Amino acid sequence: MRTTGGQMTFEHIVQINDLTKPELPVLTRFQVWEGLVLRARRPDKFLVGVDDYEILDQGPAYLKRSLQLPGLHVVDEVTFWHEARIEYRTQPTANLPAATLVMDIEEPEPASLFVRFRYETASIENRGDSMPYDQYLEQAYVATDIETIQIIRQLAETGVFR
Repeated sequence: MRTTGGQMTFEHIVQINDLTKPELPVLTRFQVWEGLVLRARRPDKFLVGVDDYEILDQGPAYLKRSLQLPGLHVVDEVTFWHEARIEYRTQPTANLPAATLVMDIEEPEPASLFVRFRYETASIENRGDSMPYDQYLEQAYVATDIETIQIIRQLAETGVFR
């Protein structure tokens, strides 16, 4: 995590396929992509605490949504680059700074898939808590992203992404 000029930038990578472990099911780029798209279209299946959501506008490579979280209303825009990248841009509110999440599917060698998650948001000042808020946020992002990949794996095993 880097904090510069009041801006927090954080990124991490989740490995999808480990080619050194042939016993693990291998996901295709298409399956990973479809799972990441599903996360945008059905946030209630992936994000804890989504009480309600609504798709406000959509096009072939664009989605605008409204999400109701506990004590928080979020409006974001999602842009899709087919089987490569998904970018979320959260609109700022009185309680929430503008934020960006970019998910890139990376394939350094055939079938060796990774998803890079990159977050940018205004840094939140620590209010004397035992753990700095940015550090707490970083841990929550990592846990959510790892869980996203686990859900995609489970869905792929059921044959949803064909």
